[in-house]
Amino acid sequence: MSDLRVVLAKEWLELRKSDSMWVAVATLIVFLAMIGIFLPWLLGPLWLRAPWVTMIWAWIPMFLVTTVTADSFAGERERRTLETLLATRLSDGAILWGKWLAAVVWVAGAMLLSFPLGVLSLNLMFAQGPYLPSIGQVLATVAVAFAAGGLGGALGILVSLRAASVRHAQQVLAIMVFTIAFVPLTVLRLAPRDWTSGIFSALTSGSPASTGWIFAGILAAGAAPILAMAHMRFRRGRIPLK
Repeated sequence: MSDLRVVLAKEWLELRKSDSMWVAVATLIVFLAMIGIFLPWLLGPLWLRAPWVTMIWAWIPMFLVTTVTADSFAGERERRTLETLLATRLSDGAILWGKWLAAVVWVAGAMLLSFPLGVLSLNLMFAQGPYLPSIGQVLATVAVAFAAGGLGGALGILVSLRAASVRHAQQVLAIMVFTIAFVPLTVLRLAPRDWTSGIFSALTSGSPASTGWIFAGILAAGAAPILAMAHMRFRRGRIPLK
């Protein structure tokens, strides 16, 4: 546990000084404006009441976390600090999980700022309120944000382990995240109408909280095998240093 805390402190310190931080902050500001101001204005009370809106919170941390985790190992390799890190007494697990956890906590936590901003915007724009989320909806939104960040972070760590540069890792991750986002939509478009009607009914018939918990479970189930794969591939003697 002490090793994990050391890696977390190191990652957050480096994150504040890195170029990836400014990219993530700029992207975060755009998403904060879109999710916290534009969507409440566009959707009105549906922003809180529609079950399917909960799933929007998944894509933002997934995109943001890849900009951070792309730098996790590829950035160390470019800065020629990876060899020094691997020569420390820190365990393989502490290094891998520390890098993943630091990125996920920072991105998901920062992204969740848009939730109270959206509630505030909704109540200021529409006088019929007050519009307030339930505790279950808040917890489900947090679960979705962290599960999505965990999935994106797992992909980022896995790619960054072997990527020759941060740019290369970012390019691969952009393709992977867009694939995750749009392939399901394509499949639904091509699937029989009965199937799509059933899925749409399931997404719109439940509460935002129940839909969020289901979606968070799906994302967490997707992240688990990718993290396990990254854990198996991370061995000091097999990590390329250049």
